Amino acid sequence: MIRLDKVRKVYPTRFGAKLVLDGISFELRKGERLGVLGRNGAGKSTMVRLISGAERPTSGTVERTMSVSWPLAFGGAFQYALTGQDNVKFISRIYGQNVERNLAFVQEFAELGPYLREPVRTYSSGMRARLAFAISMIIEFDCFLIDEIASVGDARFHARCNYELFEKRGDRAMVIISHDATYIRDHCNRYAVLEQGALSMFDDFDESYAFFSQSIGLATSTAGLSVRATGRAEALSALYHLAIADERFRVHVQQGDWARDRHDWAKAEAEYGKALALHPYERTYWAQLGHVLREQGRDSAAEICYRSACALGQPALDLQPFLEFVQARAHPHEPAVPIRSLERGATSAQPPSYPDLCILIRAVWGGSAIAAEEARSLLRAHATLDDLLEALLDDPRAQAIALSASAENDQPREFEDSALFIVDAIWLQRFCYIAMPAFDTSTVDSAALQEHWQTCLYTLIENHNGFEGWPKSHHKMADFARHARARSAIVYHENAHG
Repeated sequence: MIRLDKVRKVYPTRFGAKLVLDGISFELRKGERLGVLGRNGAGKSTMVRLISGAERPTSGTVERTMSVSWPLAFGGAFQYALTGQDNVKFISRIYGQNVERNLAFVQEFAELGPYLREPVRTYSSGMRARLAFAISMIIEFDCFLIDEIASVGDARFHARCNYELFEKRGDRAMVIISHDATYIRDHCNRYAVLEQGALSMFDDFDESYAFFSQSIGLATSTAGLSVRATGRAEALSALYHLAIADERFRVHVQQGDWARDRHDWAKAEAEYGKALALHPYERTYWAQLGHVLREQGRDSAAEICYRSACALGQPALDLQPFLEFVQARAHPHEPAVPIRSLERGATSAQPPSYPDLCILIRAVWGGSAIAAEEARSLLRAHATLDDLLEALLDDPRAQAIALSASAENDQPREFEDSALFIVDAIWLQRFCYIAMPAFDTSTVDSAALQEHWQTCLYTLIENHNGFEGWPKSHHKMADFARHARARSAIVYHENAHG
């Protein structure tokens, strides 16, 4: 058995003491597999190191009446100056193991080849994790500590790890930490959520996941995220990494993936939509959303998603068959329009995605909504962002907003049959990713934006020469912004003085 009793862990820092674990207690018996959920920095890895004995608690006790592994995928047990082979020999002798048998197993399992005879300090993190896992398997611990092993290696390596752990050693105790909630759901029979130093225990995965989702605050605004880049491709790459690092985003896509696996298309659509509302420039889940819409027969909406995914950087070869299918099924007599992919080069020459379309429409058409068929037609008809913006500026709806500058009907942009994209308080920051990718979006005043969005937008365009280098639409947009800003100032003055 492993028992933690009122364990606290405090680290001294130059800013003062940092409390990581605040009196956590639990017991783990043989055959129990505890999966631990928690946001980045919550203290999950610290807890595992305390259980292993690699660190000592500040106060409280850690009692072990069974043998415990070091954290799998953790290289702290190695002597980095020794070769991998010498590390195997050293650890084997400490635990009284057969050296030759263990060397043969590690060489076959870790697949390090000649690197096994090289110093561990020359290994990549993945190679060290493979060696750590293989060495852990040569010693028959009663309890295995698994810290993000699912993130190491390819699918074949994962399958071999799962066989060694969960089939050959299915009777052992385990503590599993992973950002992949599916991995925890599939391999654990007890669950815990670590948040703000406190550990909450659950016997039901759904209850633990619901508590975890609530604890990280799914409704929290994404305001404050800032991206500076020299071009669109670089900005999209940075935005993609922001998305996959956001735990709220991962929770929604996890729920969407589970619903998709159950063929619950409506639930999957809703969860993917919520994820993309948080991070509309994350390309992968535009493709997943397209698949879900295709399964529901919503082919125009699915086509928009596939086009958006490729415009944001998803490989066109992966989605071309799906695009051709939905085009043919929805409009069999219409000529196919090839998919367009993100390329290096000027932002103005890049293909538009649905988030771009929504943001540009909001900027030049004000509160006008857009239906799926019209969105599809616009994305098909205009090969570049410059082409699209020129067409939007030439539309009568742009002239109407320039003349009225009224935001009374300022509603989020949606498909008429599916709320795929929610325009929130940071939409102007997203606008900057299109108009001025190198602009520091953290300087945007979101509070002022919410009250006087048009004045803020058009002032930003004028002051920072928005859409510079867009040959077809730059001058049109500058004229539009100047007229709309002047008109919005008049409207604001009239409203303020009755």
